[in-house]
Amino acid sequence: MEMVRKQTYITPEQDRAVKRLAKRYHTTEAEIVRRALEGWLSREEARAAEDPFAGLLGFLDGPSAVDHDDIYR
Repeated sequence: MEMVRKQTYITPEQDRAVKRLAKRYHTTEAEIVRRALEGWLSREEARAAEDPFAGLLGFLDGPSAVDHDDIYR
């Protein structure tokens, strides 16, 4: 796998957390950062691909006292 070197700044709290995770999972700090970044990127890509109206579908399934089609006729 090809790698690109990046330099970034993190908070001391983030640094301690990354060190703990690297020790717990017996891997490098860089691998922990790559995994975290990949997880975030995957969620953001999934969110971008979502239909913005998908959350409304359940709302539209229930019975309605008003025939909304009448409003537009």
